[in-house]
Amino acid sequence: MTDTTTSSGAPDGVTYLDLHVHSSDGSDDAGGTVEGYLKWVQAKRAQGFRIDGFAVTEHRRYDPAVDYSALAERYGTVVLRGVEVETDIGHVLVFGVTPEFLGKFDLARVDLPYAEVFRTAWETGGVAVAAHAGRPRIGVTDHFEERTVDLAPVSLAETLNGGSSDFENARGHDLAAAHGIGELGSSDSHFVSALGRCMTRFEGSIRTVEELVAALRDPARAFTPVRLEETKPGAEIAERPTVAQLIPSTSRQGDLGGDALEYDRSVVGREVPVGTLEVTAASIQQYCEALEETNPLYTDEAFAREQGPYGSLIAPPGILQTARIGSPPDPKIEFGNTTFMAGSRQEFHLPIRPGDTIEAFAQVKEVYEKTGRSGRMVFVVHRTRYMNQHGEDVAITERSMVHRQVNAGGGDES
Repeated sequence: MTDTTTSSGAPDGVTYLDLHVHSSDGSDDAGGTVEGYLKWVQAKRAQGFRIDGFAVTEHRRYDPAVDYSALAERYGTVVLRGVEVETDIGHVLVFGVTPEFLGKFDLARVDLPYAEVFRTAWETGGVAVAAHAGRPRIGVTDHFEERTVDLAPVSLAETLNGGSSDFENARGHDLAAAHGIGELGSSDSHFVSALGRCMTRFEGSIRTVEELVAALRDPARAFTPVRLEETKPGAEIAERPTVAQLIPSTSRQGDLGGDALEYDRSVVGREVPVGTLEVTAASIQQYCEALEETNPLYTDEAFAREQGPYGSLIAPPGILQTARIGSPPDPKIEFGNTTFMAGSRQEFHLPIRPGDTIEAFAQVKEVYEKTGRSGRMVFVVHRTRYMNQHGEDVAITERSMVHRQVNAGGGDES
């Protein structure tokens, strides 16, 4: 049975597919409809990017009756289907879902035996992929490093995930490269604007789920994880960084002059849990009252349920600021006598709902140096990741701190 198809071809002999997308049709944490994603594809194509199609992989749910072929044909885009299940080594994508596979497992469970999932998918004519392989707790790398799980059943892994950090993707890439596991790229999109951020480039045309499964099962078939910017004509596919390349081994002080920068490099890229936030309807109400927030998506349950895009009341993203979280690891920078914040940025990926338990994980993302009119400066970038009880990232924040040496009169001493 052909799952879902389209009229899009591969005129230059390659196909770019985003293999991990969640929609509001079947995932309660997603805010994008399938048609919304198709419109986004058209917009990105108009900007010169290449997206040939995507696979809808709802969480813990697969309805064989769902059919997107008419929409796919209308927008000239491949739309395939799969499912994302939760196993004892993290999340797993399955393509070529058959009645036999569905009869074997209760997809609502969050502890399916991974080896059985991979084996059954293969034996029933499908294929399984370890999702966001380098992400803590819900990626296979953690389970291999901490429990030495058997990787023999795992033939494919998503090592370039649009919702994972560079360090997390590098962890997955290192694991796959060391164990001969095929590597895929996907956006893990829950909202329209994230689709296509990462994809897989296949040699040849892929228009059906059967052709996708055949390509992934064929050891001679070529496919490569790519980022959206690598799909433009003439663009080169960048070499995937390793963990060692992302953790600086030198301070680059040779370009700046001065003494070598001393700090604890072992903490860079290593996440630690720093706190938990329990979100309730009452806490959302209190937050909105304190800020005089009147958006009905946050304050009017009936409106949010009947007219809102998420089907229920949600919390303002700023509620994360009420979490009492600890400090990230200390890199012990041995430079400067003053510190100040140089900037911050926030990314919000999923809605926060009443009943959510949000866990915060902090890390030192990077340490680097610059020199300017005021002299030598050392930047420390702290990254905090907020994850809900389903193992899904709802937000990421980054904060840059600058270390400088300032003399008693206020001038720079470097």
